[in-house]
Amino acid sequence: MRIRYQLVVALLVLTLMVSCFVAGAEFGVLKTSAPNATAARVLGGLLGLGDRGTAVAEIENVSLRPLEAFQEVLSHLRRQYVSPIEDESQLTHGAIRGMLAVLRGEPYQDRYSRLLDPQDYRSFLQENEGHFGGIGAEIGLREAEVPADVAEALAGLSCSVCGAGIADPKRLQVVIIAPLPDSPAVRAGIQAGDHILRVGDTLTAGMSLSEVVRLIKGPPGTPVKLLVAREAEPQPLEVEITRAVIQVRSVEHEMLPGRVGYLRITTFNETTPELVTEALQDLRAGGMRGLLLDLRNNAGGGLEVCVQTASLFLGSGPVVYIQERGGPREARHAVGGSTTFDLPLVVVTNIGTASAAEILAGAIQDAQLGKLVGEKTFGKGLVQTVIRLEDGSALALTTARYFTPNQRDIDRKGIEPDESVEQPPARQYIPPLSEQDAQGARALEILREMMARPVGVAA
Repeated sequence: MRIRYQLVVALLVLTLMVSCFVAGAEFGVLKTSAPNATAARVLGGLLGLGDRGTAVAEIENVSLRPLEAFQEVLSHLRRQYVSPIEDESQLTHGAIRGMLAVLRGEPYQDRYSRLLDPQDYRSFLQENEGHFGGIGAEIGLREAEVPADVAEALAGLSCSVCGAGIADPKRLQVVIIAPLPDSPAVRAGIQAGDHILRVGDTLTAGMSLSEVVRLIKGPPGTPVKLLVAREAEPQPLEVEITRAVIQVRSVEHEMLPGRVGYLRITTFNETTPELVTEALQDLRAGGMRGLLLDLRNNAGGGLEVCVQTASLFLGSGPVVYIQERGGPREARHAVGGSTTFDLPLVVVTNIGTASAAEILAGAIQDAQLGKLVGEKTFGKGLVQTVIRLEDGSALALTTARYFTPNQRDIDRKGIEPDESVEQPPARQYIPPLSEQDAQGARALEILREMMARPVGVAA
């Protein structure tokens, strides 16, 4: 038995020696070629790729120097930093956020790629399901010009350590894209376009979107104070909001006098296509003769559910064109076999109409199915893919651009309505179709004019 054991051990040792010799010989051959090719084959072996051409070729084009620099800095922090590093995941997440922050500047100008830590990612999943905790407002980033006198005073100045410019002619502001209907934000008077200057005692200048959202969210029933700047107000406004559990019903509908159907879509989540289908069926059963589609303060949502919803109006043909890096523009066609919407249609938009809501508005406008009335939309023509990471966090990465069916690029431009109507200046949120709702009133007027025309008469 002992002899057999010794033979097995000897065989294992011999096998390891041969393997090491072969590996050494292979390394001797590889080191004469490109260093990245070596890394490619090593990584390919670790990943089980073998010599499969495409995967290895992609790895060969990746430089390992950034990883080496990151590891070098991390090693110095571990060994030499004045205090022990208690949580290295914070360093990793900080490094990732630093990489993504670079994308905000030239030449990328990407305001949307961001890291969601595990807590943020769980909140994102809850929002997509139609419920979450907070104040009930969609928040985003928008470019704003630095005052000319400030830019001139700081021109040419840079950090003596990193060399970065002190001031950029453009800066990013955290803004309210849209408050959700009947939310704490609405009841406190928050409006689309409000620039969030401060959350509590913390200034938002220089903060990432995720950091601001984390400050605003909190346990239901607790207060949070926002200092906001509003275009119509000469001085910033301090607003206190009591947080609550937000249940998002994405669709509302009712029949207005004269058999005018009113359909409001506040967001695009998993429930939206089914709720819109039910609303249209209910309105048609009630004898609807025309439809007012309200997309104001709809900050968007999922691309797939938007395509499904738009299909209920377009019936067939392209809803949107998607273009990924280096690829052609590919049409996403209407699905489900619906018929084209055949009644007079007016769509109401404002600055809070963004992303997926702009896809729907643009598709209706391009197909000439209805008229757009209100304000120019927000202008978000980029698609984010949410990629879950191993530690429970997620990367929301901009992976594509989208274009309307007529190939219009609306990113940073927005969609111009067929008739522009401004709302009267107001401190408080103006409820849709209320006496103060100038956009809703004009949209209804135009819709009733369309309904009064004989069938087949062009506008």
